[in-house]
Amino acid sequence: MVSGVCVFIATQSAFAQTDLERATARDAANNGRAAFDAGKYEKAIDYLSRAEQLVHSPTHLLFMARAQAKLGRLVEAHETYLKITRETLASNAPKAFVAAQDSAEQEQDALDARLPSVTVILQGATSAPDTTVQMDGTPLPAAMIGIPLPADPGEHVFKATGPWIASDPVTVRLTEATKQTVTLKLRATGTPPKPVAANAVPVPTAGAARAGAAAETATPAGSTASSYSEPASPTPGPMSKKHSVPLLVTSGVFFAAGITSAVVGTIHLLKANDIHNESEKLFQQCRLMYGGTCPLTESDVIMSKDNEADHHSKLGIVGMVGAGVGVAVGFTLLIVDLSTAKSESARGSTPHVTPVFGLNSVGVAGTF
Repeated sequence: MVSGVCVFIATQSAFAQTDLERATARDAANNGRAAFDAGKYEKAIDYLSRAEQLVHSPTHLLFMARAQAKLGRLVEAHETYLKITRETLASNAPKAFVAAQDSAEQEQDALDARLPSVTVILQGATSAPDTTVQMDGTPLPAAMIGIPLPADPGEHVFKATGPWIASDPVTVRLTEATKQTVTLKLRATGTPPKPVAANAVPVPTAGAARAGAAAETATPAGSTASSYSEPASPTPGPMSKKHSVPLLVTSGVFFAAGITSAVVGTIHLLKANDIHNESEKLFQQCRLMYGGTCPLTESDVIMSKDNEADHHSKLGIVGMVGAGVGVAVGFTLLIVDLSTAKSESARGSTPHVTPVFGLNSVGVAGTF
């Protein structure tokens, strides 16, 4: 059931935009553009990120990257530009999408030239285990030590800590297009733990071995040596498991049904995406032709496309939910079969209950 819920959430966010969501996204994008033009860059990022959450558009990301760059958050702007330039647009993508990607490629080159970097180097007891390097209070992965790190212009604080070593904080101020190196000198703050020696296993000497052998062969006077030895306990053999054929068959049926439902749902979701792209293209063309306001006849065609896309989206979501349910039930039945398979000899007269699944019946069987 968990897999079905995850598929449902993913497909709903990707394809099932309603008319209200699309209208809200357009309004939020317009407010974001207006805030950007007014120099309110934080507010512009908030509006544009909300629009992007509702409906994806490279134009949303483009103005988000521009606002991030204006605020000096060059690393975030760099990653946002990369999202735009690395996206593969459809052959029938709106002209606004293509123009946004072209602008992102040009602006990214200019931004990269402004991006500063810093290299962190450790000196001293660099082999100490569990040493953590922090940049502005955030731990850095070990793989980032010793190589240039892109960073925003401004003041940054670096320090290193460990179980028995540390460094003094080092503050640097980065300016645009500069490359700096930060050296953290590690010093001991305690005594490293001593290695624990493995427990030695005593080795018997030759004299002790001969004394032990003599003790084993000696027999007291008046007593008769016995050659009887207690038989060794038999080694239990592997338990023979008996699987339930109805459970396995029912599990396979649910798996097959889940796969079929996934295929049908995927087809409907892809169809919905194609129709939605066609509707978006018609909307963009209409705005360009009629100065931002579409006539009623054109709006009816766009609305019809949107309704058709929503219909396919709902069918696709139902298919994906069915796929998740089918796989979850099939997997559950398989686990039940494996957990209830017991050895006949081990059961004996022990009370037990086993679920029984048939084509037209469900029940339990057992001994008490």
